[in-house]
Amino acid sequence: MALGNEIVAAASSVEPEEEEEEVDLEDPRDKVKERCQATKECQKHLDEYERCNERVNSKSNTSETCAQELYDFIHCVDHCAAQKAFEGTK
Repeated sequence: MALGNEIVAAASSVEPEEEEEEVDLEDPRDKVKERCQATKECQKHLDEYERCNERVNSKSNTSETCAQELYDFIHCVDHCAAQKAFEGTK
């Protein structure tokens, strides 16, 4: 059983490794999407979505949703971002 005690003693004498600082990485896609959201074309879809939300929230009983307006906005941002995704690469 001496071997077991030696293993335990050796394991307890090992110093824990220092933790490396975590670096927050930024996704370049987020910046591209933010710029696309601010374009005139996508802003038009966002405005329409916000108007729809206001209209729906002002009613107490409605079956209307703003799904199509949201889809149009997301499609606009994705379409814009896809065109700009590889601008900086060669």
